[in-house]
Amino acid sequence: MDIGKAITFFTEDERWLEKLAIGAGLGLISVLLSPVLIGVVGFLIIAGYCVRLLQNVRDGNSQPLPEWNQWGEDLIRGFKLAVVSVVWALPTLVFYIPMAIGGAMTDNQGGAVETIGSLILACGGCLVFLYSIAVALMTPGFTIAYARDEEIRSGLQLTEIWNWTRQHLGPVAIVVIVYIVGSGIAFLVAGLVGIILCGIGLLVTLPAIGIATSLAQYHLYGQLAREFPLSGVTSSGIVTPVSPVTPASPYTPTVTPDPVVAPYTENDSNTPV
Repeated sequence: MDIGKAITFFTEDERWLEKLAIGAGLGLISVLLSPVLIGVVGFLIIAGYCVRLLQNVRDGNSQPLPEWNQWGEDLIRGFKLAVVSVVWALPTLVFYIPMAIGGAMTDNQGGAVETIGSLILACGGCLVFLYSIAVALMTPGFTIAYARDEEIRSGLQLTEIWNWTRQHLGPVAIVVIVYIVGSGIAFLVAGLVGIILCGIGLLVTLPAIGIATSLAQYHLYGQLAREFPLSGVTSSGIVTPVSPVTPASPYTPTVTPDPVVAPYTENDSNTPV
C-alpha cells in the first residue's frame, strides 16, 4: 500500500492542474447550488469520475488521472454508486426509530419513563456508532465491487464483500483511517489558509482540497483492488479462479490439391501431334 503515491500521483500528469481546477470548480458550483438540490448533480459527476480513477489504478494505468470527457457517463456512474451507498446506510434509519421513541420518552418530567427513554436513546446511539464504523470499513469493498462492472447489484453482494473485507481487514482499516485523518487535517489547513486570505480564499482552498482528498481516497481503493482482487472470495478467504474459456477452433477450409502435371522433356517435343 503506497500512501505517498496516492497523495502525489496526480502531479505526474502533464495536465494535472487543469484537471484539478475543473474538479474544484465543479465542487464549488455543486456546493453553491446544493440548497436547490441541483448541486447534487455535480457531486454525482465527481463520484463517477473517481470511479474511473479507481478502475485505472486497478488496471495498472501509468497515467490514471482521467480526462473530464465523460460527463454524462460519470453522472450515471455516480448515481449508481450513490444508490449502493444509500442501501448500505439504510439500517441506520432503523436504529433511529427507537432513538426517536426514547427521545420522546425523555421529555417526561422525571420518573421511570424518562429513565427508560434515556437508556433507549443511549443504546440507539451506540448501535448507530457501531454500524457507522462497520459501513466505513465496508465502503472500500462495495465501491471496488461496484467498479468491476458498474452494476448496482455488484455493490450489494453482501456475503462476497463481507468475506473480502474480513480477509483483508488490516489494509482496509489502514485505508479508512488514513482517509479520515488525512482529510480532516487537509480541510483544517485549507480552512486556516482560506481565513488568512481574508475569507475569500475559502472558495478556492476548500473545493481544491475536497477534490484532492477524493482522488487520494479512490487511488487507495484502486490499490486495494489491484493487490487484493475482489472476485470469487469465499468464506475461507480462497479466491476461486475463473475457468478460462477455450476459444473455438478456427474454420480451416478444405484445399483440393492441384493435379500433378508431368514435367516437360525434350522427347515430348519430338512426339508427333
